[in-house]
Amino acid sequence: MEAIKLLAGIGRPPLGRLVHYRALDTSFREIKIKKDANCPLCGENATIKEPVSHTEPSCSMSPVPEISTLELRKILAEGFEGILLDVREQDEYFMSHIEGSQLLPLSGWPEVAANLPKDTKYLVHCAVGMRSARAAEWMLANGFDDVSNVAGGMKQWQMEENST
Repeated sequence: MEAIKLLAGIGRPPLGRLVHYRALDTSFREIKIKKDANCPLCGENATIKEPVSHTEPSCSMSPVPEISTLELRKILAEGFEGILLDVREQDEYFMSHIEGSQLLPLSGWPEVAANLPKDTKYLVHCAVGMRSARAAEWMLANGFDDVSNVAGGMKQWQMEENST
């Protein structure tokens, strides 16, 4: 609502203030926010002068190779010699998992992932492909050479199993 008020030029948007809503007792609290003199957007020596284009890839984001769950099935059937890494949480893994996968929840990263061998091929998956993409990106940025994300994750894997 505050964005609509601001865009429409109506009402009094809470600029420079934070409105905290507590649903348990339907109360509001207003918190004044002091301007940060070092803020790169609104500070005295602002360095951000214009919006950033999101059509250009960020230099910090390395492209993560992806495979589909159908490609994963083929790779596993041919005798995959690497690590199928499941980065979901333990309860998700126990509910269902791909046979032969190794559980390493993303919540424990980067400490536990730093101990993985770097000279191994990794296929990384999660529930839908978001957490595994983050994990794969971290791995590639930290010296792992052969890492691919499984797009669609367990949800896609299970949908394919239910359709056959």
